[in-house]
Amino acid sequence: MEEYSIHNVDFGMGKGHEQSYPRPAIVFKIINELGMCIVIPLTSNMGHLNLPYTVQINKTGHTNLRENSVALVFQIRSIDKTRMAGSQIGKAEEYQVNKIKSIMKEMLAIN
Repeated sequence: MEEYSIHNVDFGMGKGHEQSYPRPAIVFKIINELGMCIVIPLTSNMGHLNLPYTVQINKTGHTNLRENSVALVFQIRSIDKTRMAGSQIGKAEEYQVNKIKSIMKEMLAIN
């Protein structure tokens, strides 16, 4: 597992507008000493691009997604590594990573 890799993650049951169930997610940060990682869930609902703090992640040979998706950066969460289902699907492309980092800075007011 490496940062900005895409894996299937079992988010379990969610409440309200939380992303739930197994779905692809981008590994944002790995916290080995805790056995956890911080992930950004993806959705295939392209209408979510209208929401703030989102990034389009296209289906390419690099991402290996089954369909174009939206990274829901505002739904970032910490998970136990055991929620990872199987091996790496693909990896976010550099321009997508840069956009995610920019959104994180804006969203969290990091200078």
